[in-house]
Amino acid sequence: MTIQLYVWAAFLVISVLLGVRLNQLKEPEANFFPKFLFYSLLGIVSFPIGGFHIPIGFLLSFLFFPKQNSRYKWYGALLGFFFFIVLLFVPLFDQSGFRAESQQIGAVSVTNESFDEMTEKILQRVHSDSIKLDRGKLQIHRDGDVQSIEYLLMVERAESFQQIRVTYADGQLSYEQVDELRKESGQAFFEKLVEFDHMLSTLREPSWEEYTDVIAAPILQLSYDGLYDMYTFENESMLMINRDNELVKFWLQREPVLANSIQLVGLTQEGRSTGERYAILYNYSIHQREDLTDQ
Repeated sequence: MTIQLYVWAAFLVISVLLGVRLNQLKEPEANFFPKFLFYSLLGIVSFPIGGFHIPIGFLLSFLFFPKQNSRYKWYGALLGFFFFIVLLFVPLFDQSGFRAESQQIGAVSVTNESFDEMTEKILQRVHSDSIKLDRGKLQIHRDGDVQSIEYLLMVERAESFQQIRVTYADGQLSYEQVDELRKESGQAFFEKLVEFDHMLSTLREPSWEEYTDVIAAPILQLSYDGLYDMYTFENESMLMINRDNELVKFWLQREPVLANSIQLVGLTQEGRSTGERYAILYNYSIHQREDLTDQ
């Protein structure tokens, strides 16, 4: 049972007990007990706007302020508002359940601070010291404006790993939990994934022109595989991000390279492939020579 369920159970129990007690003290009124419960529930009702929760129910209680037994019904609204405040702080302590929600954040571009601001909102909402990327897909216009984003994150909690999908489109950022794994069954998979912050560095540190110099299409699609895997040279369409944060050709290695990869694809305005396709390695480990990307 999560902390949030305990809070709701406490609210219901206290509302019923207080309603029964006040029903004995009030002046005679038909159906006082259900009316008291109505004001209690009204006080706890909220409406999310832009990531904030507005106590719309408590505000509405002023419009329906009763004349008969008003003081006792006001106690019900105050009780609901008190538990509304408590529920606002529950996510800071209870990470066993992840609440789906959406928020409007406006336009985002990888060429200015709006991308970092969006990332900060994601980190605050997910709220964990250990966040890794399972998969990711971003579609970005040549000028840097983000068209859409989908991250599938693995988030470590005290007793489990939560799989959380974060999406962005049309100025709206959305979150939902899609799965949850026990620590013993998910630990091995979690350890093979790349840190979310490391994946983000591929967009923060290389200039956006590094990508647009490679792809001529109007829209660039970057697909991320979070698994740390072995790669060998295949053809000239394999690139890597070097220590100077430049996209350069991947040079032939006798030994396989441990790395994470990005599939970079060019798209038309209609979303069709232009045929431009590259594999980009990052977070790599080369056995013989640490960096061959200056050749």
